[in-house]
Amino acid sequence: MNGKKLVYQVESPKTQSTDAVKTLLAYKKVASDPLPQEVSLDGGRLVLVLSNKKDAYYTVTSRACSCPAATYNPGKPCKHITAHFKAEPLYDQVNSRAVREQFYASMRATGAV
Repeated sequence: MNGKKLVYQVESPKTQSTDAVKTLLAYKKVASDPLPQEVSLDGGRLVLVLSNKKDAYYTVTSRACSCPAATYNPGKPCKHITAHFKAEPLYDQVNSRAVREQFYASMRATGAV
């Protein structure tokens, strides 16, 4: 990919350079001028979001983001995660047994568990 490397790690997403994303878009035969605000990969399970300064793309998954806000507030979803992935209640935030059972029933119904 012309010496530009796209770094992909699900557990700890890495911010990508615009050059790396341009190379990826060229490979996928997608226009990169103007730079797209977001690039969806892996069936929508990973989204590259253009930073406000337009100098990098944040890597966003349903559980992690490479933006500074996610770094400064670990364990809390940043605006990129909430914008691109439906918020799901976490097990440790569910207090009552009835609510936990309802939560898991809905997760089983969707095939998530």
